[in-house]
Amino acid sequence: MDNKKKADKLYYNQVLLLLLLNRMILGLTYLPELNTPPANQDIWVMLLLSIPYTIVFTLPLLYLGNKFSQYNFFEYIEMIMGKFLGKIIGIFYTIDFLINLSFFTSAFVEILDSSLYDETPTVVNVVILMITCTYIVYKGIMNLGRLGQFIVPFIIALYFILALLGIKNYDFEVFLPILRDSTFKDLNKGAIISSLRYTDILILIMMVPYLDEKRNINRIYIRALIYSVLIVIMTVVIVQATFGVEYAKIVNFPYYNFTMLIKIGETQGFDLLYVVSWIMGNVIKISGYFYLTTIAIGKVVNRRNQIFIIPVAIVTTILVVLLKDNRPVIATRSPIPQVLIPLSAVAIIVIPLAIVIVYLFRRNKLENMMNSQKRN
Repeated sequence: MDNKKKADKLYYNQVLLLLLLNRMILGLTYLPELNTPPANQDIWVMLLLSIPYTIVFTLPLLYLGNKFSQYNFFEYIEMIMGKFLGKIIGIFYTIDFLINLSFFTSAFVEILDSSLYDETPTVVNVVILMITCTYIVYKGIMNLGRLGQFIVPFIIALYFILALLGIKNYDFEVFLPILRDSTFKDLNKGAIISSLRYTDILILIMMVPYLDEKRNINRIYIRALIYSVLIVIMTVVIVQATFGVEYAKIVNFPYYNFTMLIKIGETQGFDLLYVVSWIMGNVIKISGYFYLTTIAIGKVVNRRNQIFIIPVAIVTTILVVLLKDNRPVIATRSPIPQVLIPLSAVAIIVIPLAIVIVYLFRRNKLENMMNSQKRN
């Protein structure tokens, strides 16, 4: 089925750090919130408002994750929805994971191509990344958790160090006056859009069977959500205070450009620290989506996930090269990231809500089935 061994367990801190990294790296890459309504000095207010929206939108998935904590996500989908519909839904989530994998890989390579290694062909960067991620995925989810536990605290610490080093460049007057230029409608619209970018709940739900203490599901989720939103708010504040509200919106890779401005006396080059941590963070994030994609395919076709690792790497490489070399993924306000919003709405709201409704109608029968399986 998958490469989970009986001894494989993920612990509270490991899962929390992986979820925190997933949202944090999005902000460190291209910070989409800068162009999300109200797209002004009140973005930080909008992000705070997104927290309750995110919780409400993800309640169905959290409910299912707690109720079926002993089962894989795709297993209880088939139990509730039946084999045929379960396979259809499984295929949808497989495609969703693959699209996210391809997008984040494309965004990673775009920065490498445009800002760091502009003479290196796209395919070379993608192949190197896929080889690295393939090795990590072959090692399994437990080793990914251990890797995150070691690297993510370093990335977070370096993030705060860079924020302090750039403090001379900040102008906090750009955030005044608070709420004068924002409408209630824009703040709520932006909060909804931002909450739909928080697809980390799917990662958590996929990791539930591996959790050492499954009663920690809700605690991990809430803490990861709050911590990650606070870090994104801090990133927005840093970028806007450095570049100004309007200019920040047209910078392709804002946090990277912020680190390039850091200077202490005659010492420069602090952007290299960002690049090192950013590369490590993206490798872990992309490996996570890579792993989930292979698991999803394996569950849909009832095969071990290892046999799909190489094929997924090849397909991702082809998709990224075709996508990236035909048009920018992040730069010049590409519409591609916006496609992920409706896809996310279906993945974290519509389908889970439908599954919960069906479960409530079939609850007695399903509970008898699960009790029978436990006795056997």
